[in-house]
Amino acid sequence: MAVFEYQALNAQGKTQKGVLESDSERLARQQLRDQGLMPLALQEVRGRSKSQGVSSGFLQASIAVADLALFTRELHTLLEAGTPLNLALKALTDQAEKKIMMRFIRSLQAKVGEGYSLTQALQRAPYKVPSDYIAIVQAGEHSGHLTEVMARLADTIEQREKLSKKLKTAMIYPVLMVVVSIAIVLFLMVYVVPKVVGVFDNMQQALPPLTQGLLSSSAFVQAYWPWMLFFFVATWLSYRWLLLRPKSRYRIHQFWLGLPAARRFLLYASAARWARTFGVLLAAGVNVRDALSISAEVMTLAPLKRAVLTMSELVRQGKSVHYAMQQSKVFPPLLLNLVGTGEGKGQLHTMLIRGAQHYENEVENAATTLVSLIEPILIMVMGAVVLVIVLAIMLPIFEMNQMVA
Repeated sequence: MAVFEYQALNAQGKTQKGVLESDSERLARQQLRDQGLMPLALQEVRGRSKSQGVSSGFLQASIAVADLALFTRELHTLLEAGTPLNLALKALTDQAEKKIMMRFIRSLQAKVGEGYSLTQALQRAPYKVPSDYIAIVQAGEHSGHLTEVMARLADTIEQREKLSKKLKTAMIYPVLMVVVSIAIVLFLMVYVVPKVVGVFDNMQQALPPLTQGLLSSSAFVQAYWPWMLFFFVATWLSYRWLLLRPKSRYRIHQFWLGLPAARRFLLYASAARWARTFGVLLAAGVNVRDALSISAEVMTLAPLKRAVLTMSELVRQGKSVHYAMQQSKVFPPLLLNLVGTGEGKGQLHTMLIRGAQHYENEVENAATTLVSLIEPILIMVMGAVVLVIVLAIMLPIFEMNQMVA
């Protein structure tokens, strides 16, 4: 018979800890339910914990942010209406439109039906769920306010998805324009230029330097385009491979943060995401030190993630969050002021959310401004390239006309 340590909610909604003996984890959960307790966490005293969940592998599929946002909002709506968690998950399984979401929610329903908490079901799910999402759900279950926490979590994910969509939408036109421009230039260089300029090969007169240069460039592209394609693909794959190595990823991210044109945009986007996640974690009841460690996971840039982890260590030493942020020297001044004010008034999570909203708006405005600047630059560059090609073709024709005259 094994010995288990447990955490459970009693009839009054308070957390209760203890130890019990049982033949299996499932029987132990049943014993707790028979005592009127709702099991939250169960761990065997000897041996490896069975409640840690399945580790997410490198190839483990992830749930899309949009799908996770919809699931969270629908689950909150059902819980707010008084639907039991197991029945709410069953209803969401029946109405799921995507197969991946149907499998995901069905796995949660199966685990909850076996007596696992929603947190443990998320940890054991066959699809990867963000660690900050699981932490917020766990805080809601421990505090007995899962419904309220799911509402905040839904707002957070929806706002994150909204910002991500706006950024992607803003970049579609410039990226499409670059791709089309490159395709047009390659088509002209490989097919059009050799046929048109080849007419002047039998001329006794030497071709203008611009035309000769264009012919040489066209011949180079025709002869070496497979190697050029290989070079670009190899460069991209090497870049992706370097991003998988911690030291290289840190240096690459440090390089991007060092670019004046990109630094402000990247800092604002990261600060907005971190502040919202950190604020929601605090509002859910997670202590400051754990909330800092968890919120570091949403930092996609390695230097900023290291800065937040360093802040967590300073807070563990008894320093304030405002002091730790000052020492990191990566956060914008306004967010620093808001955090300092929030700590002084005991409203840190409120100020963090307010700061997140401000910088989300700043990121949207910056993206709009960036696109408005990129568009005319791309048009001018494309126009200049086409002008050079046209001049290279027309100059020999002008010289022929002068000779005839």
